[in-house]
Amino acid sequence: MMDICFFCKVKDVDCLERNEFYAVDLRILRDLGHRVTISTTPWKIPRADLYVVWWWTWAFLPLLRASLIGKPVVVLGTFDHVMQDGAELEHYPHRPWWHRKLIRFVLKNADANVVVSRDQEKFLRSHFDVSGLGYSPHVIDTDLYRPSDSPRGKFFMSVCWMDNGNSTRKCIGELIRAVAIIRNEFPEYRLLICGDKGSDYPALASVAEESGCSDIVEFLGVVSLKTKIELLQTCELYLQPTRAEGFGVAILEAMSCGAPVVTSPVGAVPEVGGKCVEMVDGTDPSSIAGAVIRLLGDGSRRKTLGYAARERAVSEFSYPRRKRDLEEVIRDVSNRPALRAA
Repeated sequence: MMDICFFCKVKDVDCLERNEFYAVDLRILRDLGHRVTISTTPWKIPRADLYVVWWWTWAFLPLLRASLIGKPVVVLGTFDHVMQDGAELEHYPHRPWWHRKLIRFVLKNADANVVVSRDQEKFLRSHFDVSGLGYSPHVIDTDLYRPSDSPRGKFFMSVCWMDNGNSTRKCIGELIRAVAIIRNEFPEYRLLICGDKGSDYPALASVAEESGCSDIVEFLGVVSLKTKIELLQTCELYLQPTRAEGFGVAILEAMSCGAPVVTSPVGAVPEVGGKCVEMVDGTDPSSIAGAVIRLLGDGSRRKTLGYAARERAVSEFSYPRRKRDLEEVIRDVSNRPALRAA
């Protein structure tokens, strides 16, 4: 048993238990028998036997703290880089030179850097000097995110944090325009969008109004975990067209609930969805609409996709896999000779 500091610089500490990717790793560390202290502010990083850090953005702070006492550091997350199509959708290229230098310092000096996709692993290996580079995909609790016996309703669902331009990456505007096309053939269907209604929300509401579908597009805001799972279990389709994805946790959650998924073959999405999702050009409303209309007209295809998606989620992305991966990483870094001054 070790004392582990779990560091993640966030404003709302509750999001660490609410967001699946944080919550899973916290649960794993506790299930492995370690005492875990959460730190979210740079000036309150406690002494610990091991520092587990989410994101590279501010990881230099716990790395410096660990260096003073000769303790190991493991950094986890999705690295924010320019994606495959070259579109500058992520943050790293736009950071100040000194911040990029600090992030490079972390990549080189952390005891382990663990990314969530092969796509990101390949990128880091070819562009940076990285120590202890490893891969472990996001996982979810497939016993919690599971299909239900409730019938699927006449609505689509999508999840998006609508702030700082994230809805552009998630193609929410294009999705709303696609729904305006879909209603011509299937007017009874609604689109429910879950997620914080931040700075992007007013523009998205205007898109719905201008597209003539504000009456069938509902922005639900932040919903409870229970409500989110119920919606995933009962939506006709889960729609997540996208320009870039470091992984796609919401896609995986929908798959685990047996929802047929429509998404885009970018970033790590093909690693997550495999052949169990319907792929579209997320930047083209007609492409999104065409796939949805085809699926609505083919109940057998929807059933096949939903079943296969659930099977893939359980076999490839269930909790025990991540637990084994992190246990191995922790054992490895803990057994290395101390290189820092104690």
